[in-house]
Amino acid sequence: MKQRNKKTVYEVKEETDYISQYEKAVNLTKEKVVIHEMINFDIQPQKPVKVSVVVPVCNVEQYLRECLDSIMGQTLREIEIICVNDGSSDSCMDILREYAQADTRIKVINKVNAGYGHTMNLGIDMAQGEYIGIVESDDFVVPEMYQELYDIATAHDLDLVKADFYRFYGKKGDYKLDYNKTAREDKNYNIVLNPSEHIECFRFIMNTWSGIYKKTFLREENIRHNETPGASFQDNGFWFKTFAQAKRVMFVNKPYYMNRRDNPNSSVYNPDKVYCGNEEYRYILEYIKQHPEFNKDILYIYSQKRYHTYLFTLNRIAPEFRKEYLHSFAEDFKQAEENGELKQSFFTKKEWETLHWIIRDPDEYYYNEFTKRVKVSVIIAIYNAEKYLKECIDTLLAQSLKEFEVICIDDGSSDNSYSMLYEYSMKDRRIKVFRQENKGAGAARNYGLTLAQGEYVLFVDGDDYFDKEMLKESYRKSVQDNSDICIFKSKQFDMETGKISDCTFSLRTNELPAKRPFSVSDLTSSPFHVFMGWAWDKLYRKSFILNNRLYFQEQRTTNDMYFVFASIFRAGKITTVEKALYYQRRNVPGSLSATRALSWECFYHALKKVKDELNDMGIYETYQQDYINYALHSCLWNLNTLPHEQALLLFDKLKTEWFAELGIEDYGKDYYKNKTEYDQFLDILKTAEDGGEPSGYWSYSIYGAEKENKVLSNQINGHEGVGKEIRIFKGETKIADKTVKKIEVNNNRIKNFEYEENCSNDIKFLDTELNDLLEAKYQLNEIKKSFSYRIGLVITWFPRKIRNWVYNKK
Repeated sequence: MKQRNKKTVYEVKEETDYISQYEKAVNLTKEKVVIHEMINFDIQPQKPVKVSVVVPVCNVEQYLRECLDSIMGQTLREIEIICVNDGSSDSCMDILREYAQADTRIKVINKVNAGYGHTMNLGIDMAQGEYIGIVESDDFVVPEMYQELYDIATAHDLDLVKADFYRFYGKKGDYKLDYNKTAREDKNYNIVLNPSEHIECFRFIMNTWSGIYKKTFLREENIRHNETPGASFQDNGFWFKTFAQAKRVMFVNKPYYMNRRDNPNSSVYNPDKVYCGNEEYRYILEYIKQHPEFNKDILYIYSQKRYHTYLFTLNRIAPEFRKEYLHSFAEDFKQAEENGELKQSFFTKKEWETLHWIIRDPDEYYYNEFTKRVKVSVIIAIYNAEKYLKECIDTLLAQSLKEFEVICIDDGSSDNSYSMLYEYSMKDRRIKVFRQENKGAGAARNYGLTLAQGEYVLFVDGDDYFDKEMLKESYRKSVQDNSDICIFKSKQFDMETGKISDCTFSLRTNELPAKRPFSVSDLTSSPFHVFMGWAWDKLYRKSFILNNRLYFQEQRTTNDMYFVFASIFRAGKITTVEKALYYQRRNVPGSLSATRALSWECFYHALKKVKDELNDMGIYETYQQDYINYALHSCLWNLNTLPHEQALLLFDKLKTEWFAELGIEDYGKDYYKNKTEYDQFLDILKTAEDGGEPSGYWSYSIYGAEKENKVLSNQINGHEGVGKEIRIFKGETKIADKTVKKIEVNNNRIKNFEYEENCSNDIKFLDTELNDLLEAKYQLNEIKKSFSYRIGLVITWFPRKIRNWVYNKK
C-alpha cells in the first residue's frame, strides 16, 4: 500500500540531495569522537532484520540488565539491539560485553561521551532493520511490543507507529503503574493520520520511544537528533521532525513500553541544566524555517509546545536560576510575538494570560509565583519510610497554614517510599519530589535547601507526624518576633509501648530567659544543656541559613549536631512556641538511631566540627567548660550504647586525638558539673590504658558481660526478663520482655532463642545478628589465645610503653 507517488525528475534530484545531506551528516557524526570498540558488527544476521532497537547507555548499571533482558525476550526474533555506550564511568561496559557474548544480536559501540543526540544518531546510522525502535536504558518493554508494532506498520505502510505506555516507579516486583494515552482521545487511535493535516497530533504526548520508525523515512528526510554536547531534551527535536515530515502515522491504544520515573540521574531531576530546553527549541525553529512548505499551523503549535517546555523548566531548575530564566523566557516569547509565531487559539485562556504576564513583567511574575506565595518550605529527607510516610504527609497537608511547600528528597529508598511521594505530588502541587543516590540525610537536607522557595524552612523526618497548627504557630511567632530560629515543644510516640509523652528535654523552657526573643548570650545555663542537637523542632529563617553558609554534615549519622549548634550560636534572635507541635517516633525498627553500629566516627566528627565553629566565631574560651561537659556527656552516652568494639575505637580516637589536646585531666574533677560522669570517664580511661576492657559503667552492656566464658549466663540463661541487656544491644530499641520466651547461651553461641510469632521483625533477626557478634567475639578470643598473638604482645611491649608515655606527656 504505497502512498508515495511516482517521482518526477526534479523530485528524484531533490531526493538525491537529501541522501547526500544524510551521508554527509553520518560522516560528521562518526568523526566527531573517538570510538573505542565495536562489538558484533562483523557478524551478519541469518535473516533480514525487521526492527533495530537502539539503546543509549550512560551510567545506568542498576537498570541495564532489566532493560536488555526485556529486549532479548521479544517475541519478534528478527531484531538487532544496538547499544551505544556514551562514556559510562560505572560497570555498564562490563554488562554490555557480557550480554553481547551471550547473544550476537546485541551489538555494542563504546565511545567517548558526546551527549544523547550524538549517541542516538550513531546508533540509528548503524541500524540494518526495516524499522527502528528506541529503548532508554533505564526503561523496559513488554515481550510482544516489536512483533505487534511491526505487523501494524508493515500492514499499513506507516512512516511511524506509536502506542500507549506506562510510567512506573517503585522497586522491582512491586512497580506502581500510571497508564498514559499517547493520542489523548479514543477517536485518534487505529486510523492512519497525516499530522500536517491533523494538527491535533502535535498536541499528543511527546516521546520518541513508544513506537517504531521506518528507516527509509528517517534517511530520506534526514531526520536526526541535535548533537549539542552536554545538552538534554534532544529527543524533542527528533519528535518534532518526525511529525512534521511523516505522511502516514498510526496510534495504537495498547501499552507496550515501561517508562521509569524514579531514576535520580534523569535529566528531568537535574536542577542545574537551565537552558537546554531553550537551545533545543531554537534548533527546532531553525528546522521549521528551512521548510517553508510546512503547514503554517505547525509554527503556532511549535510555540505552544515551546511554552510548556519553558514553564516545565522554570519549575524544575534550582531556585537561584529562576529569576534570570524568566527574563530569557520573556525575551524569547516577546520576539516570537513580534515575528508572528503566536496565535491565541492554540493556547488555553490561562496559558495565554500567564504567557503575557511573563512577557509584560517577568520580575512581577517571579515575585508572585516563587517568593510571596511560599511562607514555609518543609524539607523531608526520606529513606525507606513507607510504613509511616502517609501519616507524615497527610498531617502536613492538613496544616492550617496553606502557603507552604513540601520538598521531599528520596535518599535512594529501596522500598515504596518514592512511589508514595510521586502519587502525592500528582494530587497536590505543593508536594515536590526529588531523588538522589543514597548519601544520607545530611546530603538530602542540603539538596532540599537549594530548592526551597519559602521565607522559612523546617526540616522534618519522614517517620514523624505533626499538629495541624505547627506551621501556622511557628511561622506567626517567627514573624512576630522577627526571629532567626523559632523552637517549639514536641512529644514522643514510643513505637513499642504505644504511649505518647512530653519531650521535656528538647526545650527546657524553665531555663530560658523571660523575654522573647533572646540570643545565646542571654542564657544563664549552658546552651548545650538548654537545647537538643536535632533540627526537626526548629523553624529557621532561610536567609539566615544561607547568609551564614550553614549546612548539614554529609555523613551517615549525627549529621545535624553541627548545623543546630552553629545556628543557635550565630542566631541574632531566637523565639519559642511553648506548645507541643511535633510528634517524634521513638524506637522505630531499622532507623539509624536504633542501629548505631559504625556511627562513632560520625559522632566524633560532629563534635570536632562544633568546636571548630566556636573557635571560628572567637567564642570557644567563653563556652569551653559548657562544651567539654557536653562532649564528655555525649561521649559517655555513645561509649555505652555503641557495640563494644566500636566503642573502643571511639574511645581511642577521643583519648589520643582529642581529650589529650584538651588536657581533660588537668582541669580536675571540679571542672565537671556531673561528678558521676567524670568518675565514669576516669574509670574507662584507667581500664583502657591498662589494656583491659572497661567495666563499671559498661557492666550492664551485653558486651561487658561476656568475660571468662560466662557469655551472658548470669544475665539471660533461661531468664525471660532480658529487656535491659537487649535494649543496650539494640541502642534505642527496647525489646519488650513479653515477646521473648527463652534465650540460652552455650559455648559462645545462642541456643533456643524463642519469641512470640506476632512480635516485631526487629526481634526475629536478633538471634542471627547477636550470634554473628558473639561469633566475632569468640574468634577474637581465640586469636588472643594463639601463640603468634602472645609473641606479638612481647615484641610490641616496649613500643607501646613509649606510645603511652608520649600520649601522657601531651
